[in-house]
Amino acid sequence: MVAFNANTPTDKHPTTKQVIVFSHPVFNIGNAYNSGTGVFTAPVTGVYMFTAHFCIQNSKNWFYAFVREEENIVVKGLMYDKDQYNCASASAVVLLQEHERLWVECRSDPGADVLYDATHYMNSFSGSLLHVIRE
Repeated sequence: MVAFNANTPTDKHPTTKQVIVFSHPVFNIGNAYNSGTGVFTAPVTGVYMFTAHFCIQNSKNWFYAFVREEENIVVKGLMYDKDQYNCASASAVVLLQEHERLWVECRSDPGADVLYDATHYMNSFSGSLLHVIRE
């Protein structure tokens, strides 16, 4: 079994191509998520599902991507809200080979603090193994 959920980004003002490190693992079954680097490493070849939840400050652009080895972007998006703090989620189902890595990355420097983490706003990254593939 492989599953993790981590919250609390270490940097609320990430720069372009910076890995978003979610430093507080709520759980990390299988120890595949590294809360020091923000990188997930697949312990077995299989189909995985990943989800990230982002909360941003008002009037800020947030460009993000789920990236796996060799700059292969799995999913990417943009968030913006002129008038209020906003939260949204992104998810992807991904085939990863054993030892292949995946992380959440900032795709464009927002120029200031963009991620908002407070009592009613929580940024998080989670993933789980859906199916092992044996060859």
